[in-house]
Amino acid sequence: MKSKKVAVAIVFVCLFASSGLDAANTEIWYDEPTNLGGGRWQYTYTVINLPESLIPEIEEFTIWFDFGLYDGLVVTTPDPPASDWSEIVWDPEPLLLDDGAYDAVALTVGIGQDESVYGFSVSFDWLPGTGEPGKQLYHIVDPENYPEPIEVGWTIPEPASAVMLGLGGILLVLRRGRHQL
Repeated sequence: MKSKKVAVAIVFVCLFASSGLDAANTEIWYDEPTNLGGGRWQYTYTVINLPESLIPEIEEFTIWFDFGLYDGLVVTTPDPPASDWSEIVWDPEPLLLDDGAYDAVALTVGIGQDESVYGFSVSFDWLPGTGEPGKQLYHIVDPENYPEPIEVGWTIPEPASAVMLGLGGILLVLRRGRHQL
């Protein structure tokens, strides 16, 4: 019985960890980073304006790429959504020790409350050479008041990753409980 309670607790922790509770109005999820080979990787993002958001429309956002971890940024967004957004990247700057970024501005209508857009994509060189890229800092920006962000948060892995981790934890707990009987 105790192992079942632990298993349920693990599922809830994983779901809450993936829910982006650090972002009050928006979430930016990323699919598991795709290894393109030769140290080249790709992120694909979903930008979500939550139903209870105080931001009527997301018209611009910036995702930061840490200096010393990323280089060779290239926009790889397919159409759609590429034709609806003006996208730009800039590489981390070694002389200034400055981070790089991906920035997208809506060309027509932004992302309204309770709406999301999937498919924003960036490829890059992963400099550490080991491990996988992870979460990143993002800013939701008002294009009329750039560069002051109206919200700051961290990208989160898409929920399926957290659920899979939770299910793995449940299986370990249940297996361990059977061996103790």
